[in-house]
Amino acid sequence: MAGSGVLAKVAGAVGGKTAAMVAAGAVVVAGAAGAGVWWTSQGPDPVVVVQRSTSVSVPAGGEQLTVAGCLAHETALGGGYAIAGSGFATNSHFIGGAWLASAFNPGDAPSTLTSYALCVNAKPEMQGDLDFQWPAYAFLDKSNKLAGPGGIHDVTTEGPFAGAPTTTQAAPHCADGFTMVGAEFKADRVRPARPVAPVPLDRLTPQAAIPGPAGATAGAAAGASDFVARLNPGTELSSRPFPLKDSTDVLRMTLLLAPQPPQANFAVGVRPVCVKLKSVSVVTSQVAVAAGGSAQATVGCPKNRLLLGGGFNFLAANEVGALEAPQRYFGDGWLFAGTDGPAVAGTPSGSRVKEWHVTGVNQQKGGGLYHDSAWVEHSDAETSTGNVYLDAQAHGGDDQQLRPSPIPDAQPMIASAVCATVDAKATSPSKGPSPTSVGRPSLPSVPGAVDPSLPASGSPSESPSASPSVSPSASPSQSPGHSARPSSGTPNSPGASPGRPTNSGNPQPSTSAPQQPQKPAVAISQPGDGGKLRRGCEEHFAGSARTRPGDRAITDPQYTAWQLKGPNGPVALGAGPSGSFLVPLLPDGTYPLVFTATDPGSGLTASAQVSVQIVGCIR
Repeated sequence: MAGSGVLAKVAGAVGGKTAAMVAAGAVVVAGAAGAGVWWTSQGPDPVVVVQRSTSVSVPAGGEQLTVAGCLAHETALGGGYAIAGSGFATNSHFIGGAWLASAFNPGDAPSTLTSYALCVNAKPEMQGDLDFQWPAYAFLDKSNKLAGPGGIHDVTTEGPFAGAPTTTQAAPHCADGFTMVGAEFKADRVRPARPVAPVPLDRLTPQAAIPGPAGATAGAAAGASDFVARLNPGTELSSRPFPLKDSTDVLRMTLLLAPQPPQANFAVGVRPVCVKLKSVSVVTSQVAVAAGGSAQATVGCPKNRLLLGGGFNFLAANEVGALEAPQRYFGDGWLFAGTDGPAVAGTPSGSRVKEWHVTGVNQQKGGGLYHDSAWVEHSDAETSTGNVYLDAQAHGGDDQQLRPSPIPDAQPMIASAVCATVDAKATSPSKGPSPTSVGRPSLPSVPGAVDPSLPASGSPSESPSASPSVSPSASPSQSPGHSARPSSGTPNSPGASPGRPTNSGNPQPSTSAPQQPQKPAVAISQPGDGGKLRRGCEEHFAGSARTRPGDRAITDPQYTAWQLKGPNGPVALGAGPSGSFLVPLLPDGTYPLVFTATDPGSGLTASAQVSVQIVGCIR
């Protein structure tokens, strides 16, 4: 059984005086004639989930991205992000088999962004052919708005935001038989030609983690692990007064700022991560996040279940059940968070996932007022007419406040984890040392004691590939597509002798000198030198790489890499000779674009470089 030592006999017989001892995966046999060949086995490897991470500095007022990948024998089940300092994520999604996270830092000091990939040493079945078809928008109008005198004339009825989508929440889901373990999101716009500025999410969680009948009903209808993603709304109410003859239902007679701030044009596309699993459950943990402060929530899984994903949800306790609950708007500095992924920020990459951590940040000011408080300008308590505006404070000394909307001292935040078992066998690295659990003990030198069909020396398990080698993505800091060269001592390594035989026969004499390997021929065809790349958008990249000699195309992504040389160092784009990759959130300017390829046979590397211009896309 798994994890237990098993002693088994290959051939021969063991006499009564023979003693066998198993220690640290080795067998020592002592005895008389008749001793046989024995080995130990530790059983199948367990299926485990680990986190692999990379970090990058995000400059004040800027944006940056980083990518974390899994090892070759692992499968990425999703990921997360952590932000140490000011900022929030604008993208969090797969890029190939790795996890990309980008963040915007609105503060005045640099912060650190960490991208986490959740990696399992198995090959579970995952649902494919999914796209970012579930959108969530920051633009939000009053759902119960009433027309004031003269009707409604604002950006919802005319101008560029007329008819704009107002769904701040997305509800992606999986096909029958698949479980949603996480949600990807990618930055987008409401209106293509309008300026845009990022806003945070305040909900990215399984529906089963939403408290109350709404969460229970949605979870039962759509599946306990289906997620809900919601943006912190970016629409702001007008602070300019507008006349009303009667202030009844004044909160529903709202005007919106025109033109809208760039935050209102922000949107995200959401895509589910769907896996076939067993014994699925959602576990939650709740903490209070004080106004102006932060707090961390931690949640783990029951015994014998793996932690495969998670999320967070901010509750607006003062909005639940209120007849005229205040509508939330970006200007009030609402709560937001960055998920610390499967481990606390700073935990070494590659550690086993045992808990899901979420750090919540509350940028509200305790005791203040929401921006949608209603005031009557130059009025008194005896009248209900006047000029009305919606703001966080009075504009004049005699303004009458019709509806106070106090900001609470704290708001709850719920961390959630998706727990399940993976119905797949554990995988192992394709190359590595011979298992220590397999070995042939030294036998007593007794004639006839050993089966003559066995070789006289050496282990039956030994093979030319038994020496350790480095996986292409073994280094936590390597981006997908950065390949480690083959280790020395293997037939394909640079140090191997040309023409070295790979079989046990005698080498045949060579009639001509072997061709010496050279660096591959590498070129970039798209973008061209001086081409423009739109920051935060997906652009197409194409190049070519061929071996010398042999003129064979190098197409394996693990031997190719695209990078932009940014002001803070190289930034990974993706891998493969061609593909669509997300352009990093770098400032406007000219940057070197580098395409690198490694010959899998010789291990020699070459690069091609062009200069490209970064121009605006997200902002």
